Amino acid sequence: MDFVNTEDDFLLEMCSGRAAWTVIPNNTAEIDLEAVTLAIENDGWTCTLRNRLCCTFTGEADITLFPSGKLLVKSGVREIAEKIARQHVEVWMSYSNAHNEE
Repeated sequence: MDFVNTEDDFLLEMCSGRAAWTVIPNNTAEIDLEAVTLAIENDGWTCTLRNRLCCTFTGEADITLFPSGKLLVKSGVREIAEKIARQHVEVWMSYSNAHNEE
């Protein structure tokens, strides 16, 4: 399994099948799903599913956001996944009031 740990902000883990990556933000137990969803939409992504368990979006790649702050990036290209992961951790999650720093 491939891992990319960038400056301790997040763990980027390749999923089996090598067609997707999981972004696991460090020091985050829960996010405000609605607030982060709005931030992603304001960044030009289209929300295709919105419920209490997850939100899915289309844009540069298909992504799925979970209440834990984890993000699934459906792309086999590490550079795309890492770019989206950085945007998620540095920008989108900053809109969450529930973002927990331990």
